[in-house]
Amino acid sequence: MNINKLIEDAEAGDMKAQSSLSCLYREGDGVPQDDEKAFYWVKKAAAQEDMYAMYNLGYTYWRGEVISEDYEKAFYWFSKAAEKGHAPAQNNLGVIYLRGIGVDIDYEEAFMWFLIASNSSLTCSILAGKQGNANALCNLGLMHIEGNGVPESLERAAHWINLAHRQGSERAAEMLDEYGLWDYIWQIKI
Repeated sequence: MNINKLIEDAEAGDMKAQSSLSCLYREGDGVPQDDEKAFYWVKKAAAQEDMYAMYNLGYTYWRGEVISEDYEKAFYWFSKAAEKGHAPAQNNLGVIYLRGIGVDIDYEEAFMWFLIASNSSLTCSILAGKQGNANALCNLGLMHIEGNGVPESLERAAHWINLAHRQGSERAAEMLDEYGLWDYIWQIKI
């Protein structure tokens, strides 16, 4: 990879180059690690509606990386990326609604976003044996464990979490253990 060419393209307004350069500066990959430059370039790419940059910018605001936490801006950028089909952004919108982070708690919205994220990559990944975003699947299960806007049901929780587990999700395996859901998996009717 030619860093000078990437910088030249980013400065010329190429959104993919801007998004890539942001990631390189954030990680210090091939360039000195520089959060301010990473933030500068991710904002440029997000303004041009690069889906990954919109997600990364939302995450930067959510976590308060480089700048102060700003949940309103995080919500805005996650929403923009989610509208373009970015499953992690869709999952994060679900988390925002589930926990009431900068918005009122809304279990219906949370469930909807988790469900959308759990199906986002379904078409592309069926052949690979995967179904959607593993974190969203775990979050759907958690909603059933806690009875947040849905009936408490360990069987339903096991169903969602097992789908994530079948993708190799460590979080799902931990949840199956923590909540004693292994026995429910055998009861799931396909």
